[in-house]
Amino acid sequence: MARKFACDPQEAELVARELTRLRSDLQLSLSNPLEDATSALASDTIEAALGEFTQAVTTARTSLITAVGSAAGLFAALSEGTLDLDKAFAERATHTKL
Repeated sequence: MARKFACDPQEAELVARELTRLRSDLQLSLSNPLEDATSALASDTIEAALGEFTQAVTTARTSLITAVGSAAGLFAALSEGTLDLDKAFAERATHTKL
C-alpha cells in the first residue's frame, strides 16, 4: 500500500528524526545572541531598535521551533500510519485467502 501512495515509511521516519534533532538544536542554541550588545550602546534610539529586532527574532525563532516540531510529528505519524495500514491490509488479505 505504501508504494501505491508513494510513501516510504522508513524515509518518513528518518525525516521525522532529523526534524526532531533540528528542533532540539534550535532549542539549545543561543536564544538571544545580542543580549550583551545593548549594554555598550550610547544611543537610546539604536538600543530601542535593537530591542525591537531582538524581540522579532525571538518571536520568529519560537514559531520556527514550533513549526519544525509539528512537521516532525506529522512525518512520524505518516510513517506509523502507513505501516499500520499496510499491516491491516496484509492481515485482511491473509484472512480473505483462508
